[in-house]
Amino acid sequence: MFRKSALLLTILTLLIPELVAAQRGARGTAAEGRVLFHSPSLSTNGLACINCHSDFDEVQEPDGRIRAGHPLYNATMRATYWGQQENDPDRYQSIGDAAVVCVEHFMQNPDKLTARQVESLTEYLKFRSPRPLSDPLALAPAADKTGEYLGHNEGDRIHGRELFYATCHVCHPNANAGIGVAIPRAKDPAFYAKKVREGDGLGAVLSGLDANAFTLSAGQYMPFFGADRLSKVQLRDIIAYLRSLPAQ
Repeated sequence: MFRKSALLLTILTLLIPELVAAQRGARGTAAEGRVLFHSPSLSTNGLACINCHSDFDEVQEPDGRIRAGHPLYNATMRATYWGQQENDPDRYQSIGDAAVVCVEHFMQNPDKLTARQVESLTEYLKFRSPRPLSDPLALAPAADKTGEYLGHNEGDRIHGRELFYATCHVCHPNANAGIGVAIPRAKDPAFYAKKVREGDGLGAVLSGLDANAFTLSAGQYMPFFGADRLSKVQLRDIIAYLRSLPAQ
């Protein structure tokens, strides 16, 4: 009996350092978070965080892309995320909480994120926040409260082509199906304006157009573009380009 106990104690003594090291290794890291942020590995539809949110200062380091989401550079200390108000009882308490919802909704991944992945993404975004901002993010949703979306014709299709590839191509390659669906041709300008300004319905909710337009379970996952991300003139030009494409 004594020999068995001694043997067991010896085995445990040898294993404990390895168990401790494994436990330490289970913690997320900024390096892992960077990989997760830039790859589509978290999604089921090919979307990556970087497709909708930059992780750098867009003013100082523009990359020619126009993303629907605001930059997450300096964003780890915001009081609220994803358009919620600070006094909302169900608001996301951290950038990690917001990431879980983005993965579930926009990336269409029902498995969401593991605790380690949340920690890794959070650590990476902390690393990318040398001067973290604590103020709530100012949003500029621009859905038309009349629902008519007038005044989106007569754009510049040449400039619109350039804007399309900076804004829409990542999800709708050459206006065909990709992460998102194929974009219909020759629709009325209001059709395109509504899709861009309302997205999955959240744009309509935040604009005060329709309080019931958005639900997580609706199956739609297109983000909306606010006026601070895409101006009306820019949107008009993109629409002119789409309407100039040959019918499918």
